[in-house]
Amino acid sequence: MDPISAVGLALSVASLAGQVFTGCIQGIQFIITAKNVPEESKYYNLRLRMEQQRLFAWSETSGLLDLDNQNDQKIRESNTFVIHRTTILDLLVQIQFLFKEFENAQRKNKHLKVIPDFVSDENSIDDPAKDASSAHVPLSESRRKFIMKAMKSFKANTTDQITEGARRLWWTAFDKEAFEILLQRFSTLNDNMTDILDTRLQTEIHRTTQDTNRGVLQLHKDLSSLCQLVMALNIKLDARTYHTQSITHDYGDDNNSGLKLLSQLAKFKAFNESINPTAGSLTWDEATGNALSLGRPNDERTGLEIAKSSIQLAPEEASIDGDAIRCDATYFHNGIEEPVWIEWKEYDCSPGATSPSPLIVDRVQKLAALLHHEPKPEAFRVPQCLGYFDNLKSEPTSPSSDSEEDEPPEARIGIVFRKPHSIETSPISLIQLFSNHPKPRITDRIKLAHALSNCLLYLHSVNWLHKGFRSHNIVFFPGTSNGGERQIVNWDQVYLSGFDFARPARKDETTEIPGDGEEHNMYRHPSTQNIGFGPRESYRKSFDIYSFGVVLVELCFWKSITEIMAEISERPSKRAKNVQEILMSENILSKVGGEMGGIVEEVVKRCIVGGKELGIEDGEDEMGDERVASKLGMRFFENVVKKLGDIKV
Repeated sequence: MDPISAVGLALSVASLAGQVFTGCIQGIQFIITAKNVPEESKYYNLRLRMEQQRLFAWSETSGLLDLDNQNDQKIRESNTFVIHRTTILDLLVQIQFLFKEFENAQRKNKHLKVIPDFVSDENSIDDPAKDASSAHVPLSESRRKFIMKAMKSFKANTTDQITEGARRLWWTAFDKEAFEILLQRFSTLNDNMTDILDTRLQTEIHRTTQDTNRGVLQLHKDLSSLCQLVMALNIKLDARTYHTQSITHDYGDDNNSGLKLLSQLAKFKAFNESINPTAGSLTWDEATGNALSLGRPNDERTGLEIAKSSIQLAPEEASIDGDAIRCDATYFHNGIEEPVWIEWKEYDCSPGATSPSPLIVDRVQKLAALLHHEPKPEAFRVPQCLGYFDNLKSEPTSPSSDSEEDEPPEARIGIVFRKPHSIETSPISLIQLFSNHPKPRITDRIKLAHALSNCLLYLHSVNWLHKGFRSHNIVFFPGTSNGGERQIVNWDQVYLSGFDFARPARKDETTEIPGDGEEHNMYRHPSTQNIGFGPRESYRKSFDIYSFGVVLVELCFWKSITEIMAEISERPSKRAKNVQEILMSENILSKVGGEMGGIVEEVVKRCIVGGKELGIEDGEDEMGDERVASKLGMRFFENVVKKLGDIKV
């Protein structure tokens, strides 16, 4: 077939497929907007909404949704609608028929009935944005417009305007068994729709679906709704899948792994909420606790203190000075000697005090519990915490006490971390590598940048702020070669550390103000720095993203921001205050682009400028409005994480 004929055939098939796709969306909308779903069964509705978003992802990636906006570029550039024309139409017809058949059967069995759709209904079927928001599912503008257009066309093509065109379905008896079969069949058809695409497009659908799912997670914030989300995911994970024999199935495993990760994230977010409860969320029933694998959060929070006597600092670290951030040690417990590393958290105390304040203890307990809790998503790249100890607490002679200390111990808390499996080397930070490791290849630095952006993406997805994101707290465990003379760093095996001031991203969570050292302020957003006597702005996710942007500049030049600013700024006392302005100058941005390319230059600008560059409009509140926070996460993925991951050198 000649190219012109192939394009004509593809457009004809796509046009017909678009009509059937519209019918699919109409059928799905009537079911997901049906009223009177019992509270204990709402997770079925959520699962159906997530499957609908998967179908939308397919339509966007294949180019079918663009065709509705008179944009046929993707259709022309792909042979999907030529090679798989029969299969695409067949699968879409099956989806359309599936929902018609389900609705008819439920109405026949008196489980569903038709009611008028009154204009006063605040979750009207004519307002998909409100409807999706009430179900805690993000809905993009393009999808919202398509749904509205589809439902209007349904009304226009219906003769009985009252009972059909403006109808609303009502559950008189929710049929769980039938709904579960509906979900299973729809999910299988969705899998088949994806599997007919090439690998590149399958990857794109997987990414888009994962991004949408993270938005769903962001909008589910209390334990009850998180439990509903996990139960919705379990419907798919526990179901048996029936595939079409003629289609190669490579996508199913990716989709399931994505759902398993989302389930892990939801459970971790629930644990985060349970150790940092808000008013009205202090208790939960046993079923919720079991579904979310919460265990006993309070016991975990208060049971992680380690006896100082069980910790022995490595010989070269025994006289470590108070400015050190971390060190190696051995942890004696349960009859074993385990190599560990310790991160120090200093605290202020009054003269003669022998312990930190209750507020500090509470903060450390919560942090240790969060870093200790398992299963912890691998995507976090967070080390496993074993517990903590108070360095001031006097105890009987410890394994490290071979002699009396000459000076009183420092007022600090040691957070004890397990080393990665089969690792014997000491942790080394990115700030140290700037001075003692040769500048890596661009491919390695981009690999590291992408890994770090991914860490931040998933940390924020469970509503947790780092608040100390800087190269001092980016840690590696390098291997060695040539008899131990040369370090080998695996750049994507990075760990995010330094959670000294990390906390939930909630408006009611008070801010523990970090010290205002010049070096650390270089990484902080200007609004968080102690300038004058006015109040600081509450910390937020976009401030973490700003700090990531500063680290990205460091990776470009392979120098600390302190060095970079020292070479540029003529006013040393103003360096930290002016970092944002200077890094956004045309001179510096062009150098960033020269070092690592135009995409990295664009990403740096988005992260450091923030605001509209990250999709946050003037007057929008990322702390108090979950929809804004969800939009921020989706923009960060689309414009930062995804772009860094797609760079080819």
